Amino acid sequence: MSAGEKRTGLAISGWVPGTAFARGIVGSRVGRALLVVLVGVLMDSGAACASSTSIDISAFVTNDLTTYTGGNNYPQNGGPLAVGGIPFTLATIPPSSHTAIIQNGGTPETFSIPVNLSGVTAVYSLANSANGACGTTVGELDIVGASSGTFVYFLTEGNNIRDHFEGGFCNSAPGAAGTANFGPDRLDMQRIILPPSFAGDTLLRIDFKGYGLGGSAGRPFLAALTASTDSFDLPALSPWALASIAAMMAVLGLWTVRRFKQG
Repeated sequence: MSAGEKRTGLAISGWVPGTAFARGIVGSRVGRALLVVLVGVLMDSGAACASSTSIDISAFVTNDLTTYTGGNNYPQNGGPLAVGGIPFTLATIPPSSHTAIIQNGGTPETFSIPVNLSGVTAVYSLANSANGACGTTVGELDIVGASSGTFVYFLTEGNNIRDHFEGGFCNSAPGAAGTANFGPDRLDMQRIILPPSFAGDTLLRIDFKGYGLGGSAGRPFLAALTASTDSFDLPALSPWALASIAAMMAVLGLWTVRRFKQG
């Protein structure tokens, strides 16, 4: 204890127990060893980190994307594609096995894509349109939970969706979360953060709806979907795990106080 410090129980002017406790964890071999053991206990108990799952849309594809304007610029045979660090899988269509999309015709249409994943906190989509007039809402993604109801994400030209080709139609989408560019063609990514209730629920399906506006208004298409459980999942710990953590915290706490008294 340096000159001028005044002892008041476990608290000292210029010394905060919580701060010293944290320094004890990261600044000593004992603390670091206990931290390694703690991580091991959590991992053994089933704690899980973030993960992303590409959703298979291949059963619902309707159109060959490579036949669209500038379509030869796109990946020709589907496969993996990462946008902004998010992994997607582009589907293909028979018999050519060309890259394919889901798109309605000239009338309103709904495509119900099964998901059946638990703990989903965000959904990412790759969606654009053929043509497009900025300011027009041309479709939506309805995200359906088992008990959380339906979360509706609207697709609006000039906001989160635009023409797939840099031409004479709507070319701006400031609300897009990322873009994969292929010359004058592109695939824009939408980030859909779900309400907290979905984290403890099962995401049953995603309904892609095109409003069938047609013409210059824009017809939306869906090229890929990915679901993310991007939060740390701390499971209910077993009694032995709780006892181990309590013992480690007690040892570290006693060691920190003892170290202070000695110094």
